Amino acid sequence: MIERFKDAASWRLSIKRYKTPFSMNPTKLRYHNKAGYVHFGQLPFGEYKETDTYWTSQIISQIHYVAETGKIPVSGGGYGGPFAGEGFDGIWFDMSEIVRPTRDGIHGRETISTQINLGRMPIHLLFDGKKLKSPQMKIIKLPFPMIFTPIPFQSENLELNLAVLNAAQQLKTISIIEDSVFIKEFLPFIPNICIRLSDYPSGIVQEHIEKFPLIEITNLNFVTVARELSKNAPLSLYVEPTVDIEHQILIAVEKGIDIIHLGFNEVGNSPIGLIPDVLRKVHLSLVEKGLRNSISILVSGGIAAAEHIPKSMICGADCTGLDIALQVALGCGLWADIRFPCPVEHEKIDLKLGAQRIVNLVGSWHDQLLEVLGAMGIREVRRIRGEVGRAIWYKERQARFKSLFEISKKSSYILPSNELSIGDQRWPRWLLNATFEMARTGNIPQKTEYKIGKSGGGFDRLIFKFEEQDIELPQNPSADLSLKLNHRNDGLPQHIIPMPIYSGGMSFGSISLNVMLGRAMAAQKLFSFVSTGEGGYPDAIIPYSKHVITQVATGLFGVSEESIGRAPIVEFKYAQGAKPGLGGHLLADKVTEVVAKARESVKGISLFSPFPFHSVYSVEDHKKHIDWIKQVNPKALINVKVSTPSDVDMVAVGSYYAGAHIINLDGSYGGTGAAPEISKKNIAMPIEYAVPFVHKFMTEEGCRDEITLIASGGIRNGYDIAKAIALGADGAQVGTSDLIALTCERLGVCEKDDGCPAGLTTTNPEFACMVDSCWARDRIVNLRHAWGSQLKQILYALDMKHISELRGRTDTLLYLEKAKRSL
Repeated sequence: MIERFKDAASWRLSIKRYKTPFSMNPTKLRYHNKAGYVHFGQLPFGEYKETDTYWTSQIISQIHYVAETGKIPVSGGGYGGPFAGEGFDGIWFDMSEIVRPTRDGIHGRETISTQINLGRMPIHLLFDGKKLKSPQMKIIKLPFPMIFTPIPFQSENLELNLAVLNAAQQLKTISIIEDSVFIKEFLPFIPNICIRLSDYPSGIVQEHIEKFPLIEITNLNFVTVARELSKNAPLSLYVEPTVDIEHQILIAVEKGIDIIHLGFNEVGNSPIGLIPDVLRKVHLSLVEKGLRNSISILVSGGIAAAEHIPKSMICGADCTGLDIALQVALGCGLWADIRFPCPVEHEKIDLKLGAQRIVNLVGSWHDQLLEVLGAMGIREVRRIRGEVGRAIWYKERQARFKSLFEISKKSSYILPSNELSIGDQRWPRWLLNATFEMARTGNIPQKTEYKIGKSGGGFDRLIFKFEEQDIELPQNPSADLSLKLNHRNDGLPQHIIPMPIYSGGMSFGSISLNVMLGRAMAAQKLFSFVSTGEGGYPDAIIPYSKHVITQVATGLFGVSEESIGRAPIVEFKYAQGAKPGLGGHLLADKVTEVVAKARESVKGISLFSPFPFHSVYSVEDHKKHIDWIKQVNPKALINVKVSTPSDVDMVAVGSYYAGAHIINLDGSYGGTGAAPEISKKNIAMPIEYAVPFVHKFMTEEGCRDEITLIASGGIRNGYDIAKAIALGADGAQVGTSDLIALTCERLGVCEKDDGCPAGLTTTNPEFACMVDSCWARDRIVNLRHAWGSQLKQILYALDMKHISELRGRTDTLLYLEKAKRSL
C-alpha cells in the first residue's frame, strides 16, 4: 500500500488557525455589526437584491467569516431560511437519541476519525501459501475528505495557485494542478500535487512525473500512457456526468482506474442532474454490480458550504473537491464584489494571509464535519459513504406528507424570497408586525396577514378548508380550548391548562432574568406553564413555582432536589430541535458571575451540555431517570423533550413505556439562544413531518390516548398550533414567539456579547433593565389571548366544540400546490 503522507493520518487532527481579517469588507454585503455574516433567510442591509440563488449572501459571507476566524458559525434565533429545496437543500442528516452509544467528538472527550483513503480497494486478498499474491494497493491516505481542485477560469493566476498550494502543504492534503499551468515555482509542493494531464505531459512535468502522489487524466484513452509514466501513483479519471456516466465508470474500472472524479459546474449541476442525485445513482449502480470498493469517487463543483461535504459522502462520494470556495475565502465576493474585476482574480495575493485563510476555512469545515458525525453517532467518516439510510430525504418525506391531504384548487403558497425589510422567510415582516400588534392589543389583526410565512413548506403549505370559503367568523366564539396533561390515570395530579399552549425552555443566561420572570408571571396569569430551560432555577421565579416546569438537561446545570421537588412537571431534555445531537451551548461572553453561580461554573467559560445523557443508552436507562425523578418528587408529571430523527416514532413509544406523561417533539426549525449554523437547517426533520408520523405509530401501538403529544420547533401563531393539532398533536410548546411579542426582530445575535439590542437575550444587568417584567407578562398574555381567539374561530368554522376534536383531523386541511411570488 502506498502512503504518501505517513504523518497525515491521525485520530485527532489539529488544524492551527489564526485570525486573518481584511482591512475592509471586500464585498458590498452589509449586515448587523455583531453578526459577522449574513444569517439564513435574511438579506444583508443594503439597496440591492440577491443575484445568485446558489452562491447567496449567506454562503459568501459565511465563507469570509470562517476564513477570517477559523471558527464554527454560531448564532441564535433559530433558522430563518426556506423550508427545503433541491440538491443539498433537500437532505437532512439523521440522528437518534436515548438508544445509541456515547458520542462527543467535537469537544475532544472522544475521538472521531476524519481520515479517508483514495484509491482502489481489493474485493478480497489472494495468497500463495503465506505470500501475498494480490497486486500492491495504490492508496493515498488523507486526513479529511477535502482536496483542492482547479478554480474555474483562474488556473493561470500564479499567486492564487501558490496560496492554495501553501495551504495544501500545511493541511497535508492534495491540490489538483493542470499540466498546462505547472511551472517551476510549484516544484516544492509536488508531494501535495495531483497533476492533471489532458495530453502528453510538458517537459517539466515529465521530468518529475514519478514524484507526484496522484495522476489525473481527462481521457480514458490515455490510461496506458499514464501508467507507463507513473507506475506507482493512483490514477484518477476526470469526467463530467452525462447520460452514459454509469457505462463510462464500468469501462474505467475495467481499465484499472483507481479514482473517478465527477466534475459538476459551479452550482453543482450537470446535464443529468444535481450532485446528490447523480452520486446516489452512480454509487448504487456500483454496489449492485459488486464493484463499489473497486474505485473511489471524488466530486467537485458546487461545494459551497460545510454541510455539502458529509451530504456528498452520504450520497456516495469518498471525497470532495473545493474550488470556488477557495477563491471566496481569499476575499472574492462573486456577484457581491465591491469592484470589478475582483482583485482576488487579477491582482497579487499576500501568500501567507491567503494560505492561512484557506487553512481557516478547512479547519472550520472540518470541525463542522465533526459536529455532524457526533450528532449521527458515527466515529469514522468513512462509515457514512453511501449510507443513504442515515439521511432524511425531503422529496420522500414531502410525498408522504402531501398524501395526507386533499389538494387545494384555489389557493397558492408564497414562494421563499428575499426582500429589503426586517424578518426572514419563516418570520417575514407581516408575521412580525402581526405578532407585535397582537402582543400590544390582545386582538386578532384586521388588516395584516397573520397566518402564514414564506418558507415555502410545512405549515406554510397548509390551509384549513374553510379558508377558501366566504365564512364570516365572530371575534371570539365559544369553544373549549382546555388540555389535560395527564392521560395515564396513574394517580398523579391532573393538570389542565385553559389553552393547548405553554412556554418552552429558555435558560437563565440565554435570556435575561427580567424576561425569564416575565414569562413566569405570564404563565401564572394564563394558568399555564413555562419551562426553566437548562440554566437553573433563579430564586426570583420561586413565587411562581406552581407554573414552572423544571428542566433536567444533559449538562445538569442548576439541577437540584429542591428545584425538582417544587416542580409540578419535570422535563427531561434529551435533544433540542435547533441543535439536535449536539447538546447545549452558552458562549463565554454570556457567562457572567451570576449566571456562572446558577450553573455552578466559572465566569467567562463557555458551557457545553454533552449529548446525550451519558447515563442513558437504552430505554431501560431512560426509565431509571424517570424513576429517579419520581423518588424525589412523587407528584411530578414527566415531560420528555426529544428531537425528530427518522426513528422518533420508536423514541416516543419507548418514552411512553418508560413512564412519561408528556412527549414533546421539538422540530428542527425552532429557535435557540446559540447553535451552529450547520445544525439549524440540516439535522433531523421539521416538526410538520414528525407529528403525523408519531401520532400514527402510537395510535397503531394502542397507546396514543394515554400520552400527551406536544409539538414545538417552528410554531409561530394560532393557526400553526391548530395545524399541528390537526396533524396529530394535543398541543404546542412555544418559545421564539414569546420573544417576538417582546419586540425581537430576528437579528440572530442572541449569543453575542450583551445579546440583542432589545435587551431580551442579555446577561448584562444594564441592558436587562430595558425589559420590564410586568410589561413582558402583559405582552405575552395578550398574544396568547389573540391566539385563543384564532383557535376558537377555527373550531367555530369546523363546527367543533372542543380542541380535542381537531386532533388528527388532516381531512380539515388542504395542501397548497401552486405558488405565487408574494402577498
